[in-house]
Amino acid sequence: MKRSVKDLTGFTIEAMDGPKGKVKDFLFDEESWIIRYLEADWGSWFNKNRVLIPRIFLKDPDWKNRKFPVSLTRENIESCPDPEEHMPVSRKYEAELHKHYRVENYWPMEPAGANMFYPPRPMHIPVKIVNEDDLDTRLRSTEEVTGYHIKTLDGTLGHVEDLIVDDDDWQIVYLIVDTSNWLPWSKKVMLPIEFVGEISYVAQQARIDMKSDAVREAPEADLSQAMSLDAEKALYDFYNNIFRNKK
Repeated sequence: MKRSVKDLTGFTIEAMDGPKGKVKDFLFDEESWIIRYLEADWGSWFNKNRVLIPRIFLKDPDWKNRKFPVSLTRENIESCPDPEEHMPVSRKYEAELHKHYRVENYWPMEPAGANMFYPPRPMHIPVKIVNEDDLDTRLRSTEEVTGYHIKTLDGTLGHVEDLIVDDDDWQIVYLIVDTSNWLPWSKKVMLPIEFVGEISYVAQQARIDMKSDAVREAPEADLSQAMSLDAEKALYDFYNNIFRNKK
């Protein structure tokens, strides 16, 4: 089922031995658009503890009761390595996390001496001293990307409002784009990830391989319910026409 990532925020984590913690965020691979980790607030109101749960342990969300089952015990989750001590998140930390959970790494072996970092949060470094190429960011936070400005082929418009994920395989399939930053001209549309050319960590924007008018003319998204097959077909037909016209 394709649902809003925002709608999952705040769900109670349902471990194998009982509930604890809340869904806070998701980290996804910007190359494949696959969610790699669920981030949860795991602790008390005054002493929050951030934990990451690999995608392989995520089960079908209970939308009615706002619960998110995972195939781990609370102790499994509580004893995971502290990500706050490994900021920005590195491959070294991911390997340590996978070792803890006894799962295989999802990436190919890096050449000896490689040192890759994947920040899941904006680092708030002045743009003038940051080189996009130096950041080498593949893991993105859905919370981070929400609010990024939209850069089209002929200008800018609006911002990323939300992301739509298919909870069958945890593949992000659409961006929800608000075509205006101002009411009452706000219009929310679904944009397939195939049209997203680049996410700029430094500029805090998503580059879209479409013209502004085409984005504005897209069917308005109905976020009040799960996406129907008819609505998805209409969306597919609209963007398929744009794709054919680009050739």
